[in-house]
Amino acid sequence: MAEERVLVVEDSFETQQLLAELVLEPNGYRPLQALDGEEGLRMALEEQPDLIVLDMQLPKLNGLEILEALREQKVDIPVIFTTVRESVELVVQAFRLGARDYVIKPFGPQEMLDAIQRVLASTALREERDQLTQQLVKANERFQRQLQELNVIYTVGRSVTSLLDVDRVLSRVVEAAVYMADAEEGLLLLLDEARTELYLRAAKGVEEKVARNLRVKVDDTVAGRVIETDRPVLISGESAKISTGYLAKTLLYVPLRVPERGVIGVLEVI
Repeated sequence: MAEERVLVVEDSFETQQLLAELVLEPNGYRPLQALDGEEGLRMALEEQPDLIVLDMQLPKLNGLEILEALREQKVDIPVIFTTVRESVELVVQAFRLGARDYVIKPFGPQEMLDAIQRVLASTALREERDQLTQQLVKANERFQRQLQELNVIYTVGRSVTSLLDVDRVLSRVVEAAVYMADAEEGLLLLLDEARTELYLRAAKGVEEKVARNLRVKVDDTVAGRVIETDRPVLISGESAKISTGYLAKTLLYVPLRVPERGVIGVLEVI
C-alpha cells in the first residue's frame, strides 16, 4: 500500500470527505486537509506533502496564486488542480506555474485516483532519472580525476626514465604524489643503514632549513609503524604533529618497497 501524504486544498467539506473516504484512505494515501488558500499554502510549505490536490476557486488565495507562491519559494511539489470549467487559458497558466495534471468537476473517485497514481508515478520516474543523472555526473568526475592521475603518472614515468640523477627522480615522485593527493607538502623518507632512523631524501613544499636537518626515529612513530606493518596509514581529523614540526589536519603515510629488499622508506603527504 502507498503511504504518500496528499494535501487536499478544497473549500467544499463534502468534496474533502469524498476524496478522503473514497479515494485516498482506501488506497493507502494519508489525507491532509485545508479549507482555504492561505491555510493550504501554509500547510504545503510546512508539511511538504507528496502531492497537492488544489481547487482553483478558493477563498483568501486562489489556486493560481498558490502555484505562484510555491514557485517563488522554489517548492517542487506535484499539483493536480480541479476546476468547474475547462478553460484553455487557465490550463496553460496552471501548467506554466508547475501543475502536473487537472481534473474537471464534478469528478468520480476512479478519475481522481487515476490522476493521483499517474502523477505520483511520473514524479517517481523523474526522481529516479535525476538520481541516475547525478550518479553519471559523479562517475564522470571520478573518471576525469583518474584520467588526470594516470596522465600525471605517465608523464612522470616518461621523465623519470630519461633521468639518471636519482635525486631528480625522487623529487618527481614526491611532486606527483602531492599533486594527485591535492596536498600541500610531500616528503620521501628513506631508512638509514642501521634501519633505526629515516632521513629526508626528497621533498615538496618543505622549508630548505627544515629539510636539511630532518631525521625521524623509527621506534614509536607513525612512520615506523608503516615500515613495520608494510601498510599505509591515514590520520585525519584532529591536528597531529608531523615530521617537520608543524601541525596538520590530514596525513597520509605510504610504505616504499623495493623488490627483494622490502620496505626502504616512507612517502609522507600532508
